[in-house]
Amino acid sequence: MNTQTLNAIFGGLLHDVGKMVYRAGEKQDHASAGYAYLKERLKDAAWQEVLDGVRWHHAPALRQANAAENSTAYIVCVADNVAAAADRREIEGESARFDRTLPLCSVFTHLNGEHPGLALEPCAHDGRLRLPGGQPPVASAQYRALLAIFSRGLQGMALSETWLDSLLALLESCTANVPSSTYTGESPDISLYDHLKITAAVGACISEYLLDRGVADLRTHVFQNEKAFRDEPAFLLYTADLSGIQKFIYTVATKGAQKSLRSRSFFLEMLMEHYVDEVLQLCGLSRVNLIYSGGGHCYLLLPHTQKALSAVQTVNDRTNDWLIDQFGTALFVAHGWSACSANDLTNTPADSAPYKAVFSRVSEAVSRHKLSRYRAEQIRRLNRKQAGLDGRECRVCGSTDVLLQDRCAWCARFEALSLKIQEEARVAYVVAKEAKDADLPLPGGLGLSLMEEQAARERLKTENVVRVYTKNRAYTGMAYSSRLDLCDYYASNQNTELARQAEGIRRLAVCRLDVDNLGHAFVAGFEKEKAANLADKYHFVTLSRAAALSRQLSLFFKRYMREVLTQGKSLEVSVVYSGGDDVFLIGAWNHVIQAAERIHQQFTAFTGGSLTISGGIGLYGEKYPIRLAADETAALEERAKDEPGKNAVALFDPHQAHTYPWPVFTAQVMGEKYTLLNRFFQGQEERGMAFLYRLTELLRQAENDKLNLARYAYLLARLQPKRSSESYALYNEFSKQMYAWACRDADRRQLITAIYLYVYMNRKAD
Repeated sequence: MNTQTLNAIFGGLLHDVGKMVYRAGEKQDHASAGYAYLKERLKDAAWQEVLDGVRWHHAPALRQANAAENSTAYIVCVADNVAAAADRREIEGESARFDRTLPLCSVFTHLNGEHPGLALEPCAHDGRLRLPGGQPPVASAQYRALLAIFSRGLQGMALSETWLDSLLALLESCTANVPSSTYTGESPDISLYDHLKITAAVGACISEYLLDRGVADLRTHVFQNEKAFRDEPAFLLYTADLSGIQKFIYTVATKGAQKSLRSRSFFLEMLMEHYVDEVLQLCGLSRVNLIYSGGGHCYLLLPHTQKALSAVQTVNDRTNDWLIDQFGTALFVAHGWSACSANDLTNTPADSAPYKAVFSRVSEAVSRHKLSRYRAEQIRRLNRKQAGLDGRECRVCGSTDVLLQDRCAWCARFEALSLKIQEEARVAYVVAKEAKDADLPLPGGLGLSLMEEQAARERLKTENVVRVYTKNRAYTGMAYSSRLDLCDYYASNQNTELARQAEGIRRLAVCRLDVDNLGHAFVAGFEKEKAANLADKYHFVTLSRAAALSRQLSLFFKRYMREVLTQGKSLEVSVVYSGGDDVFLIGAWNHVIQAAERIHQQFTAFTGGSLTISGGIGLYGEKYPIRLAADETAALEERAKDEPGKNAVALFDPHQAHTYPWPVFTAQVMGEKYTLLNRFFQGQEERGMAFLYRLTELLRQAENDKLNLARYAYLLARLQPKRSSESYALYNEFSKQMYAWACRDADRRQLITAIYLYVYMNRKAD
C-alpha cells in the first residue's frame, strides 16, 4: 500500500474521533480535542502526518495551518466533505446548534418513508441484538466508557496496513452506536463508524487517483480547486455478482444433504470474500473500500486508475478460469463498473440524480457481462475440460468428474468441512499460499484452512499467510485479519433427529425467507416521495446511508440470527444459510414455523417496519430429497411475494390457499383460530381429529355449495353438551365463532389453515 494512501486511510478513520472526546465533556472543538487525545496515545513520529489530518480536517483550520502542499490533510478534508455530502461551515464544539446528548437514530428511520422513534443505545457494539426504540439523552459518562474501550484498543497500534482491519473492528465496536453528527438541524441517522469508514474509502480513492496522475500538489488540486476536482471522474463504483448459486447449493442427494448444503453455502460465501480481498489487494486498498458483500454480491468503491481497472479484470478472469476448471459452467462471476465523480457520489446536482444513474450504469454493465460470459480462451478451456472416463456419477451431486470411491473431490471436501464449520474453537480461517492440506482450495493457487486461534497465530509467523478471517469476533493485533460474521446455529446435523423433535406429526419443515424489494430500497429507498423539490427529494440519498443499510442487514442475518433463534426457548432448527437478505432453515416442522415468526417479528422491529420479509414453509418426510424441498419452498416463497404488499408467508403448497400477510397469519390464523381450536379440544384430541377432518372437507366445499354450510352447522350442533355442563359456555363460544368464520371467505380460508396446523400438532407421530 502506498504511504500516502495509508496515511489518508488512517487519517480518514481517525479524523472525527474527537467527537467522542468532545461529547465526553471536553470543551475544545472536536478536531482539537481529537488531535490532543490521539497525540497522547500515538506517540511515534510516524503518526504526525495522520494527526495533522485529524486536527486540520476542516477547511478554515487547514487554510490557516500552512501545511505542506503534499500533506494528506488536504485529502482527509475533502474526503470528509464528500462523505458528509456537504461542505459544513459549523463545527461540532463551536456552535450552540449541536446537542451532544443526541442518540443515534437507526438508518431505517428514513427508508421507504418516515419511521420516527428508532433510536439506538449508545453502547459498545458487542454483537448482541439491540432493537431500536425510545432512548434517553446520551450522558457524557457513556461516551467516557466508550473512550476507555477505544483507548485500550489503541495500545500498541502501528501505522501499518496490517493494523487496518484491527482499527476498523475497534472503531465499529466503539462508534457504531453513536451519531456522526449531533447537529440539531439534521437527522442523526448516520453512525460515526459509517462516516469514518466512508471518509477513509473516499480518501483512499482520491490518493490513488492523484498518484496515478502524478499530482504532488494536493493543496492546489483537491483543496483550493475542490469545486473543479469534484467534477473529475476520480472514482469507480464496482460490483460483482456470483451466478449459479441456487443450483450449485441445492444439487445434492438426500444422504448428508444438510451437511453438504451448509458447506456449499460456506464455500460460496468465502469465495466472494476472497474475490473482494483479491481485488482490493491488487488495487493497493483495504476493506475500508468495501461497501457491501453478501448473498453472492459485492459493491466496492475504487479509484479510477489503470491499476484498478487492470486489477478487477485480472481477478475476474483468474476466478472464472478457476471456476471453469473446477465446476465447468455451474458458477460464474459477472462484474461491472462505472466511473463517477465526487459530485455523482453526493448526488450533485440533485435535479439530474447522478447517484442513481451510477448504480444503473453498473447494473447494466453486469447484465452485459452475463449475456457474454466467456472470452475465446475461456471457451477453449471449457472444451478441454474432461469428465471422468468411467462414466460413474458422484452419489451426492451427480457429476461425472474423477471420483474418490463414490464421491467427487469437491463433495468429499464439503462433507469433511461441515463439522469444522460448526466447531466453536475453529475461529480463524487462514488463507495461505500452500494449499496442499487446506480445507478448501481457492483461486490463485491459495487454500483456506479452518484453525483454532493459537494455531492461526503460529501460522502467521510463516511467510505463506495471505490473510485471515476471524469468525464472529475481531482479534485485535492478529495481522491481516478481518472479522467475518457467520450464523452457525444448528440443533442437529441429522434430519431424522430434527424430525423426531417435532410435536405431533413427525415431519421436517424447510423454510426460505427473503427481504422484499431490497434492490429498490438500495436504489430509491431513501428518496422522499412527497418532497417539495428535487434537492429535498434526494436529501437522504447518500453513499453513507447505502453503506450503513447494507451493514445493518448483514449484521441482522449473519450475526444476530443466532440470538433471534435462541431467545427464550431454543428452537430445533438448523441454519443452512443466513446472509445478505435471505435465510434457509430446516428443522422440526412446528419449530421452523415458530422460527419464521420470530425472524419476521424481530426483523420488523429491527427495521422499524421500513422493510418487509416474505417466505415459504413446506413440510416433508425426513427422507424427502432436499433439492426437491428447496425448489418447492422457493415456489412457496414466490407465492408469498405475489401477495399485494408482499410481507407474507405461504405454507404447505403454492397451489392451495395457505398464503397470508404476516400480521394475518400471526393474529388471525394462529392467535385467533388455532388458539380457539386448541382451547376447545384440549384433552379430547382423539375425538377432535375425526371431527375436524369432516369439518375441513365441508369448509372446502362451502364456497361452491352453500348446502355444505348447513351440514357444517349440523356437525357443530352434534358437539353440544348439556346446558348444565361446565363446558357449555366454551362450546357456545366455539360453535358461534366456527359458524361465523365459515360464512366469510377470508375467515374460512384461515380456519382451514388453522385446522391443518392443529391436526399436525396433535396427530400421533408416524
